[in-house]
Amino acid sequence: MVSVVIPTHNRADLLPRAIASVQAQTYKDFEIVVVSDGSTDNTAEVVEAMMASDSRIRFVEYHPGRGGNIARNTGIEEAKGEYVAFLDDDDEFLPTKLEKQVAVMESDPEIGLVYTGVKILYINEKVSYASKARNCGDLSRDILLDNHIGTTSTVMLRKTVIEKSGMFDVALKALQDFDLWIRVCQHCKVGVVPEELINYYNYTNSTQVSASTQKYIDAFSYINEKYAAYFAELSPESKAEKKRNEYSLLINKAMRNGNGKLARQYVKELKKNGGGKKALVFWCLSWMKYKTVLKIRSRV
Repeated sequence: MVSVVIPTHNRADLLPRAIASVQAQTYKDFEIVVVSDGSTDNTAEVVEAMMASDSRIRFVEYHPGRGGNIARNTGIEEAKGEYVAFLDDDDEFLPTKLEKQVAVMESDPEIGLVYTGVKILYINEKVSYASKARNCGDLSRDILLDNHIGTTSTVMLRKTVIEKSGMFDVALKALQDFDLWIRVCQHCKVGVVPEELINYYNYTNSTQVSASTQKYIDAFSYINEKYAAYFAELSPESKAEKKRNEYSLLINKAMRNGNGKLARQYVKELKKNGGGKKALVFWCLSWMKYKTVLKIRSRV
């Protein structure tokens, strides 16, 4: 069985879409664990109405809210399935996601994590583009350089692997997924379904965690210290690649927040670490409106 954990906070308007996307899966052996992290809207009523017609939905709530990490960890603790999948309350699965992930998982007992490609949609800008999933196998080193796996909504894990690696780090305000994937990849192989099997929604005028550049700066600092022993073993070339990937992400976040000046500060750091061509591209993009940047990205 697959336990799909959906953490939520005051998203009663969007949550039914997420739940319905699980109900529509071609793979039917699942449960849905909705964890309400201190919601003060009508989330409970919405979920209870859906529970009335589907016994596979379970609802956990607590007050006050304690953050997405604790909500996901609570869902993991409640999960009864052999496999655990995650779905953010504003995202949705496409119908064959669980079926294809379970097939990959069952093809090799050494695989403990399976992720998929993503369709990324920016609602206000009316722009979308695909992010294919490619990296698989032993990612114990590669994951140190960059978050090849991506958002939690793409991922399915063996629960036994979570028990070995530990759960989400409650001290992190961003990059919680990256932190967990680093640990998971030390314990198992990674499987992949290349096609886009989730819709990942971005709302650029919202308070999504991904909107805060400073949270990412702090998170990188925390992760770099936490896994210093791993990073120390990297070659000089790999260390430089790791820095380039960090600066690239920070540039993207700064541009999303409309802070071109901050983006250009990180462009300079990117250039210092051997990212000359990419730095030039980012420098040009940093002067544009983010909607324009997204349109260029969707065409490329």
